[in-house]
Amino acid sequence: MKEKDIEDALLDLGVKKGVLSFEELYDIFPVDYFPLEEMERFLGLLEDLDVKVTEAGQESGQKSRRRRKAA
Repeated sequence: MKEKDIEDALLDLGVKKGVLSFEELYDIFPVDYFPLEEMERFLGLLEDLDVKVTEAGQESGQKSRRRRKAA
């Protein structure tokens, strides 16, 4: 599957659910596959679509962002 197809599928999932966890993002886009700059761009797309990004176990009403640690 191409990177753009993966992004589109994850955007669709986020829009349907309204929330994605960082774990879901990292499972799809590991650090060595998806550079930090691209992850920030993607997080911006999610924000524009009103998709919340949360920590695991966090209530969906709370919005959180954390930076990935460099490999």
